[in-house]
Amino acid sequence: MDIPPDDQPQFTVDTHLFRELGELLVGRDSTALVELIKNAYDADAKSVTVNGQRLSDPHHAQIKITDDGVGMTEEEFRLGFLRVASRLKEKGSRQSRLFRRRFTGAKGIGRLAAHKLARNIHIYSIPQPQGDRNGVKSVDATINWDIIESADTLDGISPGAIKVDVTNATAKEKPGTIIELTGLRRRWTAAERTNFFAEVQTFSPPKILIDPPTSVIDEPLLFERPKVYDTTGRDPGFTVRLTGELDAGEEYWETALRAAHWLIEVDGSGARGKVKFKISPTKKGKKEFPDARPATYAMDHPDLNNGPFFQARILVREGVASKKERVWLGRSTGIRVYMEGFRVLPYGEQKDDWLSIDADYVRRGKTLGFLSGLDFAGKPGDDEEGLIFLRNNSYFGAVFLTQNDAPTLRMLVNREGFIPESGYEHLVGILRTAIYLSVRVRASAKITSRQERSQKRKLQAADSEISRKDLRELVAESVENANTLAAEAKRMALAGDFNGAKKRIAQAAMEFSRGSIASERLITEGSILRVLASVGTQMASFVHEINSVLGSAIALEGALSNLRNDSSTPVATRKKLAELHRALGDLRRSIERQASYLTDVVTPDARRRRIRLPLSERFAAATKLVEGAASRRGIEIENRIPADLKSPSMFPAELLVVFSNLLSNSIKAAGIGGRVIATGRVGKSGIELRIENTGIAVDPSKGEKWFAPFESTTTRTDPVLGQGMGMGLPITRNLLEEYGASIGFVMPSRGFATAIEITFPS
Repeated sequence: MDIPPDDQPQFTVDTHLFRELGELLVGRDSTALVELIKNAYDADAKSVTVNGQRLSDPHHAQIKITDDGVGMTEEEFRLGFLRVASRLKEKGSRQSRLFRRRFTGAKGIGRLAAHKLARNIHIYSIPQPQGDRNGVKSVDATINWDIIESADTLDGISPGAIKVDVTNATAKEKPGTIIELTGLRRRWTAAERTNFFAEVQTFSPPKILIDPPTSVIDEPLLFERPKVYDTTGRDPGFTVRLTGELDAGEEYWETALRAAHWLIEVDGSGARGKVKFKISPTKKGKKEFPDARPATYAMDHPDLNNGPFFQARILVREGVASKKERVWLGRSTGIRVYMEGFRVLPYGEQKDDWLSIDADYVRRGKTLGFLSGLDFAGKPGDDEEGLIFLRNNSYFGAVFLTQNDAPTLRMLVNREGFIPESGYEHLVGILRTAIYLSVRVRASAKITSRQERSQKRKLQAADSEISRKDLRELVAESVENANTLAAEAKRMALAGDFNGAKKRIAQAAMEFSRGSIASERLITEGSILRVLASVGTQMASFVHEINSVLGSAIALEGALSNLRNDSSTPVATRKKLAELHRALGDLRRSIERQASYLTDVVTPDARRRRIRLPLSERFAAATKLVEGAASRRGIEIENRIPADLKSPSMFPAELLVVFSNLLSNSIKAAGIGGRVIATGRVGKSGIELRIENTGIAVDPSKGEKWFAPFESTTTRTDPVLGQGMGMGLPITRNLLEEYGASIGFVMPSRGFATAIEITFPS
C-alpha cells in the first residue's frame, strides 16, 4: 500500500544540533574566532579587523569582525551562511572569486563558531558589484540562538529568531562584511584573555620564518620564500588587526630569532622527487661555535603520488636562556603547523609533543639510532652525538602546508588536528628526520668542546682513584707540564714553526684544564641527585611509618587528657601531666605537619594526574611545613596570593616542592622577627608570583649564582629547614622550566631585602 505524501516518514533535526556543532564541537574560543577570520580570507578580503570590548562583562561585551572582502548577496547569505553544511565551497575548483585563493573552509559549519562565542550575531554585508553600482543591495541580518534553541526542531523556529533586511547600499559604502557578536556565553577572566591573545596572535605564521633577515642569518637559504598560500600572483595578501581588548601587544618573534643558534629548513615540495634539508648556523651560532658549518641533505620523498608536499623553517636555541628569553620560551616555542596560512591547533602548543621530541629527549642515548639506516645522513662525527638532543622548548618553527599539495591530510571536524593517516605519518617522519639531522650537525660543530668535556667526565668518574692521590701534587704536576709546553711553543714560534707552536699551546691548555678538574670538588650535582633519588625510594615506607607514629601520638595525647580530667588524680600529678600534655601536643602537631607535607609530595595521588592548582592554597599547604621554624624565629608569613590564580596543569607534589623550597630559603634569610610575604597577579607575560623576605639581601644582578648547584650560605642545621646543600633553587628552576615558567631574583618592594619572582606563561 502506498503511503500518502503527507504521511511519509521524514527526518527531523533537533535545534540542539547548533549547540553540538558550535558550542560543543569547537573546543576553544580562539578556534571559533579564527574560523570567522577564515571566512573573511575565503571572501577575498585584503584585511580584517577584530575588535573586542568589555570582554569581562558578558551582557555588555562585543566582538566585531570587519573585512573588506567581496561580501554576500541575499542569495549567498541564505544559501551559504544560513545553510548548515552548505556545499557552496565544494563546487568547481574550490577557489575564491578574485584572487583564486584555495578555500580554507570545507564542512560548511565554520559560521557556527559564532554560536561558541555568543548568543547573538548581527551580520551586515555589502556584495562586490557585478555591474551597475546602483543596483547593489546590502544584507542586514540578525540571529538569536536562544530563540532558535527554544524550539524543539528546526521546523518549529519562530520568525523572530532570524531577521533579514535587504536595502539599497549607499554610494559611499564599500564591499565587505561586518559581524558583531554580543551576549557572550561566559565571562572572560584576565588569565583567559591572556591565553586567548597568545593563541590568536599565532594563528598566522611569523614573518621571521617567511623572510629571515640577513642581519641574523647570512647563509644562503634553501628556498627564498615558502609557499604559504595556494593563490594567484596578484593576491595582495591578507592582514589581520586585533584592536580594543584583543590587542595582543608585544610580539616575541624577534626575540626568538635573536636567541637562535641554528636554522633548520625542509623543502618537501617534491622537486625532482626529493626532500631537501639544510641546517645552517645563525650569526650567533657561528660566534659561539667557531666550527659550525652549514650542511645539506636529500632523501627520496616517501609518497610522490599523494604527498604531503610542504616546506618548513625551524629555529633552534641552545644553552641557558636569559630571563627575557625564558619569557619567550613560555609563549613562543614549539613547531607549529599552518594550512593555507592559518594555524592548525594543537600542534606546537606547550606539552603537545606531536613530533615526540620530548619523548626522545628523555630516552636519548649516546648514538642517533633514528639515522642509522639512512645512508644520505652520513656518518656520525661524534660517538656521543645523541647526548646533545634538545627539548621541545628549544625549537621554534613553522610548517607551511596548502590543501592542494597535501590532499592526504584531512582535518578533524572540530578543526583541531589531522586524522592520523598515512599523509600525517609521512609529515611527522620527514620533520623528525630534520630534527635528528640537526642534532648530528650540531654535534659536529661542537666536537672539540665535547672532547674536552669528555676528558673532564673521565677524570670525574675516577673519584675513587683521585681520592687516593695528593690533589695538590697532581695540580702542581699539571702546571709544570703546561709551563714546559708553553716554553716549547715560544721556542718553536721564534724558529718560525707556527703550526708546532699552535699544537703545543693547545696541549698546554689541556694540562691546565686537567689540573683545574682535579682540584674541583669531587661531589658533582649528578652524584647528589643519585643520592637524593635513593632516599626518595624509601619515602613511601617512611610516610607509612610516620603516620603510624602520628596515630600513636594522638592516642597518647588522648590518654593523658583523660588522666588530667580524672577527679581521682592528685592535683600535683595533674600539674605535671599538664606540662607533659602540652609537650606531647607540640610533638603531635609537628608530626602532623611533616606527615601532611610528605603525603602531599610522595603519595601516588600527588603524582597521578596534572591539574591546574590554586596557587594560594598550595602556598598555604607549604607554609604549614615551616610554620614551626618560623614561629621559633618570630617570623610572620603572609599569603596575599589571590584565590582565583591557578597554575598551569602540573602535579600537586611539584608545586608543593617549589613553594616549600622557596619558603625554607626565605625563613633562613629573614632574620629574627622578620617577615615573608607572597603576592600574585596577572602580568603581561603571564601569572607572576613574588615571594619577598626581610633580612639578608640578594642583589638581583648577581642572583644567578644562587641557581648553581651547591651554592648555599647556610651552615646552621635546623630540624625542619635543614642545613642546605645549595640544591633547592636549581631543583626549583628545573621543575618550573618543565612548564615553561621562569624564576629569578628581582628588586624587592620597600621594606624587604630580597625578592624572587616566578612567571607562569599564560
